[in-house]
Amino acid sequence: MKIEIMIPSCLVALIVFVVLFNVGRSNYLEVKKEKFDLKNTFPYEMQSQFNAKYNWHVRFISLFFALAMSLFAVNAFDITFMSILSIITGLMIINAISIMLLFIIDMRRASLHMAIAVIHFGLTFLSYVLVAYYVFFVKSSDYPLAMGIICLTFALMILLLCINPKLYKWMFMEKVEEEGKVELKRPKVIMLALYEWIFIALAISLNLIITIFTVLM
Repeated sequence: MKIEIMIPSCLVALIVFVVLFNVGRSNYLEVKKEKFDLKNTFPYEMQSQFNAKYNWHVRFISLFFALAMSLFAVNAFDITFMSILSIITGLMIINAISIMLLFIIDMRRASLHMAIAVIHFGLTFLSYVLVAYYVFFVKSSDYPLAMGIICLTFALMILLLCINPKLYKWMFMEKVEEEGKVELKRPKVIMLALYEWIFIALAISLNLIITIFTVLM
């Protein structure tokens, strides 16, 4: 691995994501006059209002985030043609692009957005599984077994998240009765939105895990 590039790219990805998140929250607050809530608000809602001041800021910053994550992936492993490390690198790059698209593709294109979310969830899971597989069965001398155990634990946690039945009912609104009228209201928790944020955090965490164990080697 090219540690002299890998560590800065990981730090840049983290910094860019913090900037992205805070610019997006500011954008949402300016338009909606309420705080952004991770539990029921999708990443794309940080930029989906046409009159919002920071629309293009969010889109461009998400692009820079994807580039930083991709640069990390390219430099995290010693890649050889068609090796498992090349596959992991490719998955991480595609996953970075899928994260960027979650900030851009809104629910006016619901099928596309949900397809991207599913791809993101699957790629995050596969990345953890393959890193654990590499540590345990391919070349355990490259990384300590602790890294494989941590990645496998995260992979199992992802599996448990995906069998949550509430995830598949995320589109149902809450019925609220006010002054004798029944209205549909956005629930306090929209599972798909919450899961998108959780899996973005998991994708970033994989970078951190690889970086930390590389430094400790």
